[in-house]
Amino acid sequence: MVSGRRQSLTGSETMSTPGRNEVCPCGSGLKYKHCCAQDHRAKSMENARAQTQLRQALKLERDGRLDEAIKLYRVAANLTLTASEANSRMGHVFLALGRAREAVDALRLAATANPDNTERRLDLVRALLIEKNNPESEAEVRRALAADPQSADGYWLLGRILAEAGRFAEARAALEQSVALNPRQGGVYYDLTHCYTLAEADRPLIAQMLAATRARGATDQRVRLHFALGKAFDDLKEYGAAMQHFAKANLLKKAMCKFDREALARRIDATIERFTPAFLASHRENGDHSQLPIMVVGMPRSGTTLVEQIISSHSDVTGAGELQFWPLCERAFEDLAPGWRIPDFQHSAAKDCLAVLRSIAPMVQHVVDKNPFNFLRLGLISVVFPQSIIIHCRRHPIDTCVSIHSTYFKSSEEFSTTQLDLAFYYKEYLRLMDHWRATISADRLIDLDYEELVASPETVTRRLLAACGLPWDDACLHPERNERILRTASKRQARQTITSGSVGRWRRYEPWIEEFRELDRFSG
Repeated sequence: MVSGRRQSLTGSETMSTPGRNEVCPCGSGLKYKHCCAQDHRAKSMENARAQTQLRQALKLERDGRLDEAIKLYRVAANLTLTASEANSRMGHVFLALGRAREAVDALRLAATANPDNTERRLDLVRALLIEKNNPESEAEVRRALAADPQSADGYWLLGRILAEAGRFAEARAALEQSVALNPRQGGVYYDLTHCYTLAEADRPLIAQMLAATRARGATDQRVRLHFALGKAFDDLKEYGAAMQHFAKANLLKKAMCKFDREALARRIDATIERFTPAFLASHRENGDHSQLPIMVVGMPRSGTTLVEQIISSHSDVTGAGELQFWPLCERAFEDLAPGWRIPDFQHSAAKDCLAVLRSIAPMVQHVVDKNPFNFLRLGLISVVFPQSIIIHCRRHPIDTCVSIHSTYFKSSEEFSTTQLDLAFYYKEYLRLMDHWRATISADRLIDLDYEELVASPETVTRRLLAACGLPWDDACLHPERNERILRTASKRQARQTITSGSVGRWRRYEPWIEEFRELDRFSG
């Protein structure tokens, strides 16, 4: 029989398959059919199965069916041929779902399996970024680009790292290089357009983005591309076109998630019912009376990043960004094992939280946790730390909602995809904050209005520092000089001097935001 040739499943090499009656190449002296043929057939079937699982998982991911994609990626990750790529894709999906620890584990496994491959080296960079190790991530991505200067993803990651450090000119150059190498990667355009204010000279870039919308890609990539186009048209003051792309982005995003209004209302009801003034008072004595944590909360896009920048400019304060400690703590509180008393939980949670904060800043007086959604957990936070300071950021409700509706969030905020859902969520947020004001003492829960802050920065900043028990520090008047790493959607705005330019922004979009208009009655 004439020997056949077949392409390996990886597509990277060819291998000869001997005829059934030929001598087996393993050196046994037996005919191939009596020796290794069965093992090779089994391996071929396993490889075919691996590729099938990976292709199906990729399709599910492109369609936004992320939980289903993870299940198939897990199968593919257990098969040698696809282990590296499957772990890589699974890490990306975990990150999209906000499951950071699982993302890091998967990305490191991918990098370890194939350390000389550029994409796998970039997976290590992504893991380092999730772990907030920006200096090492920049060094690693530059090493990867030195080995492979044609890597569009490498320049994309470098651009993101530089933008987080406030080096926007360098970030723009890196992102433009990424676009030049791969003009169809939708997510790069989002980061590029948020590095600077677009002008008429950028019309060719906008045309390039519009062309990219016609290419089929992963849903999340298309979401970011349309948000980028919305930002571009907003910069050019073409607000109707901007809103069209914001609406398209949110429509695509809606296919990836579902908002359950009834579930949110039940959650708010249960929180109000459980965390009463009497409940907090009964557990106050057993709480930890440390004032190390300062919580900055509120709706996204309400000024939380600016407030954190101001406070963390103080020499006795460090900003920790948006920590995930309290969401995890909340789940543990809800799942208390039988026999666990609340005082035991208070002691354990306080110890763990203080360890996290001290690992970030060992010597300062305060560490700021700026997870805006901790407004949902102020009762639990008050049980564990009954003397902690809480800064609640408020902004005109329609300005807040328009800003949310026009912003891409890495972890999908499912309530933000339609104006009606967002308006509903906002009213539930107000309902809960009214409860906290009636429950938590006014010397601990401080309302701070964004409009007042940008109109009178020094007056409000002095009041803010006094509420935190901090002496005056001139550095707090210049938050734009704060050089810490920023990963929020407003990282560029936070690097600029305080301005009132965003006050009343919603009026530019007045013809297209009818569903938000009812929120105007909650302003002031």
